[in-house]
Amino acid sequence: MSLSDAKMLDAQAGLESSMGATLAALAGINNISGPGMLDFESCQSLQKLLLDNEICGMVLRLVRGIQPKDDFPALPRFEELLKEQHLLISEHTQKYLKEELYLPGAVIDRANRTRWQEEGGLTLPERAQKEVERLIRNYEPSRLSEDTKKELTKLMTTEAQRCGMGKLPDAS
Repeated sequence: MSLSDAKMLDAQAGLESSMGATLAALAGINNISGPGMLDFESCQSLQKLLLDNEICGMVLRLVRGIQPKDDFPALPRFEELLKEQHLLISEHTQKYLKEELYLPGAVIDRANRTRWQEEGGLTLPERAQKEVERLIRNYEPSRLSEDTKKELTKLMTTEAQRCGMGKLPDAS
C-alpha cells in the first residue's frame, strides 16, 4: 500500500506512499505491501524503506484514534495548568505523552530552521542515506539459534516449493 511511481526518493514518492498507506488503513486493510519500492515495484530503495517505516508509524497512530482517558484531570485543574503554561509537566501528560504521540525517527526533521542549518541542513534523502549507513554499520547478525534458523529455512522452502519455486534464493 506504500507503492510509488516515483523514480527516486522525492515529494512524489512520499505523497503517493503516504496517501496509499493512509487510504488503505482507513479502509480497514491491515496488510503492508510496497515499503521501499519505487518505480511501481521495479526498484527497492533502503532510503525509501526508512521513510515508509515512518509513514506506517504515523498511519498506525492515526487509525488508533483518540481515546478519552478516565483519569483526565478535572476542568478546573486543566484550566489552571493552561493558565500557568504547565500543561506539559502535568502528571497526566507525562503518563500518556509517549503512547499518544508518534515520535518519528532520524529521517523526519522536527528541528527549527536554525538547528537544522547547524546540523548540516540535510534534505530528507540525505538524512535517509545517513540513517541507512548508520543502521548497516551497527547491524548485528540474528541471535536466533541454529535450530530455529534451520526450522525457518525448512518452512520457507516448503512454502516456496508449494508456490512453484525449485529452491530458495541464495542468502549471500
